[in-house]
Amino acid sequence: ISGGHCWHQKVRVDRAGPADKYGDISVDEGAASQAYKKWLEQARPAPGPGGMRRPLWMLRPLKPSIDAYRLKGPSPNGQISK
Repeated sequence: ISGGHCWHQKVRVDRAGPADKYGDISVDEGAASQAYKKWLEQARPAPGPGGMRRPLWMLRPLKPSIDAYRLKGPSPNGQISK
């Protein structure tokens, strides 16, 4: 539904070790990059149907005005939204 969903990946949480400090984190950047590239292959460029950035039906805690969903100006695919 949105680009943020590409980061919903499986994670593993381990107990802190003796050398770990508060806030330590490790990330497999290669796996994250591969997941992003896979998502990118499946994604479609903006704008979507009706010149929208995202679908109006998408639930949001604080839904913006309908104008916030429309792209203005030229888009990467050459279409122009009003």
